This record gives sequence, structure tokens and C-alpha cells, in this order.
Amino acid sequence: MLLFVAVAVSLVITLRGLDPGHLWAVVTDADPRWLTLAVLANVASQVTRALGWNAMFTGSRIRLGLLVRIEFAVQAAAAVSPEGVGEFVRVGYLLREGVARTVTVTLMLVRKCFSSLGLVPFLVVIWWPGSGMPGWAVAVAWAYLAVLTVESLLIVRVARTPSAPAREGRLRQIVFDARTSLGTVRRPRVFAEVGAAGLVTRAVDLVAAAAVAKALGLGLSAAVLVLVQLSVEVSNIMPTLPGQVGAFEAAVLAATAGVLGQAEGLAFALVFTPNKCLPRSRWG
Repeated sequence: MLLFVAVAVSLVITLRGLDPGHLWAVVTDADPRWLTLAVLANVASQVTRALGWNAMFTGSRIRLGLLVRIEFAVQAAAAVSPEGVGEFVRVGYLLREGVARTVTVTLMLVRKCFSSLGLVPFLVVIWWPGSGMPGWAVAVAWAYLAVLTVESLLIVRVARTPSAPAREGRLRQIVFDARTSLGTVRRPRVFAEVGAAGLVTRAVDLVAAAAVAKALGLGLSAAVLVLVQLSVEVSNIMPTLPGQVGAFEAAVLAATAGVLGQAEGLAFALVFTPNKCLPRSRWG
């Protein structure tokens, strides 16, 4: 209930004093060529995410094409359901391929960590002196890095491959499966491939955001575009219903961080969010 109240309050604040005519003009003047590029970039980002999964399944015979299909299905489910529910689709698909639930969930956490780490190099433009970013944005970026550092250390600490479960028992078997699945990430080639997939995915996501801004004729700096991605990333761990509501709010917040007016910021969010969701939902 509190989430819906928060959404209502944020909409009132965003829409107060808004000129609907100006908003309509910004949206309708969008360049379809740049919007097409944004759609293609969003489709490509699903493929790079699937490549990250493909790298982790070094010992399994799971086709890349199937992993791409799973990625689209997961994103389609996430677009119309509470945040995180879409991952149940992944668990079900991989279970049919013989991958245990524990292994899938463990690899989901690892891939999410690598995906989040892929955004870290781009945060430099937020921290850079003269970026013009508000203090809260800089603080959130540092907090984001701190959380990822702790998470990465925990994964490295736990990532070892025992030869067999120490004793019989369901819980020990679950721990054994989790540690075994983490062991593959310790291989230099797998580590490099998963890390590269996360970095490329974030770069493609930024290309999509830049294409949307260009289509609307908005002169957004690299720092603002990275802030949009960071805000969406943070919102994705919030229990919003559906998950993309948080992404919409984050896009408005980041795009209007002292750079755009109300109409421009809302126009960016109105185009940016469906542009992320619709291609994934259609092919999913």
C-alpha cells in the first residue's frame, strides 16, 4: 500500500504545473530513426546477457539460442509482474534442462553481481569534478560501489568447489550445489567472459538511453545518462509492483536532476521505459 502511495505522491509532484502541450510536442517530435536504434540496442542487450549465462554453463549442454529465448521470456514476465518474479521463469526453463534450482539461483546472484559491476567503470563520469551531478547522486554511486565490493568479496570467499558433500542431508546438498556452481566462475576464462558480458551489456544499455535522448532532441550529458542507468539499477532491487514502475520513477528523477524541465524529463521517461519493455515483451 505504501508503494502505491509513494507512486501517487511522486506523480503529483512531477505533474504539478506541467504544460501538457509542451509534453505532447516533445514526445510527438521524436525522431523514429533514433528510436529504432534504441529498440535494436535493447534487443542486443538481451543477447549479451544470455552470453554471460552461456559462459557460466561451461559444463552443461545448453544452447545459446535457448538462453536467449529464456532471457526474453524472463524480461517479458518482469515487465508485467512484481520485481524478481520473472526469474522464476528462468528457474523453470533451466530445471527442464537438468539444472538444479540451487545452481540456477546461485548463478543468478553471480550474474547479477557481474552485471552490476559492469556499470561501475561508467560511474567515473558522475564522480568526475565538474560533472554537475547533485550530491545525492554522487553519494548513491559511492554506496552502490561499496555494496558491490562487499558482495564480490563474499562471492570470492565462498566460490570453491568441494569434491563431495561432507555428510548426507538436504541442507548440506544445497550448500554443496551452490559452492560447486560458484567454482566455475573462478576459472580465468569464465571470469573474463562473464565480466566482459556485463560490461558490454551496460554499454549497450547506455547506447539505448542516449538514442532515446537524441530522438527527443534532449542534450543529456554522459553523466546524466549514467545516472539514469544507476537509478534504474537501484530501483530494480526495490519491491515495486510491477518492477518497471520503479524504472519509470527513476528515469524521471535522473533526467530532471537539475538538467531538464518537467515536460522534457517526463517525456524522456515516457519513451525510455516502454522502449526498454516492449521489445523484450514482444519477443518474450
